[in-house]
Parts: sequence; structure tokens; C-alpha cells
Amino acid sequence: MAKPDIDDYERRPNPKGWVQPKAPYNPFDPSDQRPAEGYPSEFNSPSKLKQNTGFVAQDATDFEKIRIDMKKLKYHPRPPSELYPGRYKVLRKINVQTPFKRGANITAKGTMWGVVIFGVFFYKWNDHENIFAPFRRIQLKVKELAFGELNIDDYNDLYNYKKDLPIPQKPLPSIMYEKNVEEHLVGEDTKNDEFIKDRFGNKHVVQAEHVKQKEEEGMLKAMDIAERELQIKKLKEELSSTTQINSSKESKPFWKVW
Repeated sequence: MAKPDIDDYERRPNPKGWVQPKAPYNPFDPSDQRPAEGYPSEFNSPSKLKQNTGFVAQDATDFEKIRIDMKKLKYHPRPPSELYPGRYKVLRKINVQTPFKRGANITAKGTMWGVVIFGVFFYKWNDHENIFAPFRRIQLKVKELAFGELNIDDYNDLYNYKKDLPIPQKPLPSIMYEKNVEEHLVGEDTKNDEFIKDRFGNKHVVQAEHVKQKEEEGMLKAMDIAERELQIKKLKEELSSTTQINSSKESKPFWKVW
């Protein structure tokens, strides 16, 4: 005789009016009557798997209960076929994009990728070390391998570039520079904030251009004076040579023909 299981003694007896249910219980089947006291399986201990509470979803927005019930029933919402009774319609994914939309999408993506690739690999941003410099060197190496040689500028960009060449800073507007002067952030290293650069202002650029212009004007004046002195010297030499010839002609005796 087999030894009875402990669960057989602890098992709760079926309530009154209990009938053998269909397996699994379908809450959407009106012929599957659920007892008022509920099924014993509804009183099982909770586990990791989600279990329904046993109540049919009263509202169409109670998606959690509907989802659990649908998963238990293995129900897929397929509409019945009108041509073939007892079978279902096959739902296929239809491409709703028009040729114009598809072409516009391809054109937009191609344009964006083209601009990015051109800006990263084929455009020279400046003569200094920047974030796109390695990509440009890769492009120049491929160009050198493909065509065999590079022009002078590309060769210097690839092999003779200066890593420590500083990027020139733009001058600060006068308002910002004067504000930094008022806050004692310019001119004194002891009081400068490490996050604020001590850049020059627009007025310094104007002053430097004025000084440079004066120097260039002085150099041009000096060149003009030097050219004038050379011309005067040449004229003096020509005059002296002509006077010597004339004096020699006048001193010749009248009886000498040669």
C-alpha cells in the first residue's frame, strides 16, 4: 500500500457547488461557469510567475489582467476569415510608405552622412591640432597610397605638422574685457581665476593694428627716401660725366683734328 502524501491530508476539500473545470479556465467563455467560491488553484501560494486574481477584467483598460489571461489561454487576436470558414485571416505587414517618402528619407540620410563624412575626413578646418586632425591624416594617407604622391601642403599636414602649435584665441569684446578688469581677473596672475582665460580685448587689437600700420608707414617712407637718394646719386653721376666730356672737348686745340 502506497504511503499517502502529506499534501493529501492538508488539502482543502472542494467547496459546495464545485464542478470539474475546463482546463485552463477561460474567463471569456460564457459556458465555462466559475463556482461562486472559486477554484482551489486560486488559493495557491504566490510564486515568481504572475497569476491572475481570478476576477474577469471589468474594464477594457485593465491591460494587466487581460494580458495574463490571454497568455494563459494562448489566444492570439486573429480575425476570422470570410472566405474560408473555421480559419483566420493572415495579418501581414504592409509597407505604407510612398515612393516619395522613401526617396525623401534616403536623400535626407544620404545628405546628412555625406556632410558628416566630408566634414570629418575631407575638410581642412585649420592649421592647428584639433579633434578632426587624425581623421584628415587618415584621408591623406589613403590619398598617398592611392595616388602615390601628395602636394606640398598635404605632405606638410601629414608629416611636418606641429603638435604644440597653439590655437589662436579670439579677442574678447570690450564689455567683457572691462567687466573682467573690474572683477580683477586681468593682469594679475595671483588673482586670476584658473577657469577664466586672460584674453586680450578688441581695443588691444585696434592698438596693435595701429602700431603695425605706423611701422609699415615708416618702412615705406624709408624705402621712398632711399629710392630718392639713389635717383639723386645717379643724376649726380650722370651730370659729372657730362661735364667731364664737355670740358675735354673745350680744352682741345683748334688745329688738332683727331
